[in-house]
Amino acid sequence: MTSPYKGVEVSKWQEITRRLVDDHPLKKSEIIDVVLRTWDATFASSLGASGFHIGRDVFPKPQIMGFLLHELIPLELAARYPGVWRGDKGGSDKDIVYVPDDQFSVEVKTSSHSRQIFGNRSYAQD
Repeated sequence: MTSPYKGVEVSKWQEITRRLVDDHPLKKSEIIDVVLRTWDATFASSLGASGFHIGRDVFPKPQIMGFLLHELIPLELAARYPGVWRGDKGGSDKDIVYVPDDQFSVEVKTSSHSRQIFGNRSYAQD
């Protein structure tokens, strides 16, 4: 996929970004809902035969929490929209794949840093 920013003046990038966001099949309110439901479900879930809970009995490092969100957010979308959204199946997939049109596939990005979110493999993909 060719970048929609390629050959376009930087002054027009905000307009392009707005169009891309507006055209995306996932709306902001649903992204927020999925992320918050997944976050809450992580703390409500029990672990092991004794029913341990994250935040009460188990205190994972931030990277583990990021991993859980990275895995559960695509699963939540796939459960809501079977055959429309799915998680990645290989290195060339984005983290969340929009089956009808791969251009709308996206990455999940978490960070344990208090003020920054760093780039990831998406930048290196064609």
